[in-house]
Amino acid sequence: MEFKNIELTDREWMEPFLKNSGYQGCDYTFGNLYIWKDLYRHQAAQAGGMLCIRSRKPGTGEYTYLFPAGGGSLQEAVHFMAADARRLGVPFLLRGFAAAEADRLTEAFPDTFVIESVRAEWDYLYRVEDLTLLAGKKYHGKRNHIARFEESGDWHFEPLGEGNIDACRKMCRTWYREHAAGGNMTALADRGVVDNALTYFDRLGFTGGVLCQCGQVVGVTVGEPLNQDTYVVHIEKAFAEIQGAYPAINREYVKSMMQDYTYVNREEDDGVAGLRKAKESYHPVMLEKFTARQVLV
Repeated sequence: MEFKNIELTDREWMEPFLKNSGYQGCDYTFGNLYIWKDLYRHQAAQAGGMLCIRSRKPGTGEYTYLFPAGGGSLQEAVHFMAADARRLGVPFLLRGFAAAEADRLTEAFPDTFVIESVRAEWDYLYRVEDLTLLAGKKYHGKRNHIARFEESGDWHFEPLGEGNIDACRKMCRTWYREHAAGGNMTALADRGVVDNALTYFDRLGFTGGVLCQCGQVVGVTVGEPLNQDTYVVHIEKAFAEIQGAYPAINREYVKSMMQDYTYVNREEDDGVAGLRKAKESYHPVMLEKFTARQVLV
C-alpha cells in the first residue's frame, strides 16, 4: 500500500494500529493525525502489518516518518519507509518515539541509525491526581490564580458539544485576532488545527470543555483518550487577560473527563520558550522522545 492522504474514512482501519501500539506519544491517535494533516501533510500506508505515517515539516518541507504503530513486523515497516525515502531522494528520518522503541530499533537494525533525543519534541506527561488536586507548595501559585478567577462568582465549566460549539468557534476567532494584532505569529500557526478539531469534533470521537464567565466563553479545550491509562489534550485556548482562566480550564477538564486515567499528555512545546515555561510550571513527568537518522543503506 502506497502513502495516501488521510481522510475521515481512514479512521476505521488506522485506529486499531494506533490503539494497539500502547505508545504514550501524543502523535499516536487518529484525531491528532487528522487535525494536523493539513499543516504537516500527513500521509498513511500499511507495511508489514504496521501503520506508517509520512509527514513534511512546515517551512522546510523536510520529509519525516513516524515510528510505525501496530503489532506487525518492524523490519518490514522500516524497510518500506526507507525505500520510500530513497525513491524521493531524501534522508530517511524516523521521529516521535520513546526509549523502548529506540531499543527495538537498535536491536532490529544494529549500526544503522544515529539516534538522538530531541528536547523540543518531548511530551509533557502529568499525573491526573496532581492536576486534579493541585496540592502542595509547588502548586500554590496555580491555586491562587484559580481563586482569583472564581472570585467573579458567575462562572461555570461545561462539556463541549453541539449546543456551544459555535460560541467556541467565535471565542477562538477572537483569540487569534487578538494574537495577530499583537504580532504573535507563532500563536497563529495552529489556527487550521483548531478549525479541524471543532469542525470534525464528533466524527473524531473527541471530548472537550468550555469555560464560561459572566455568560461568555473564555476558554475552550479538546482532547481524547490516548490509551488505557493516558488522556491527551490537543487544544487549549483561553483569554490570558482573564486571570486564572488557563489554570481553571486545565483543572476542570481533568476533573470532569480524566478521572479514570493515570496520566494526561499535554503534548510538546516545539521549542517555544513561553510554551515550555508554562508547561514546566505544572511539574511534568517528561516523556523523552527520539529521532533516528539512517546512516547506512
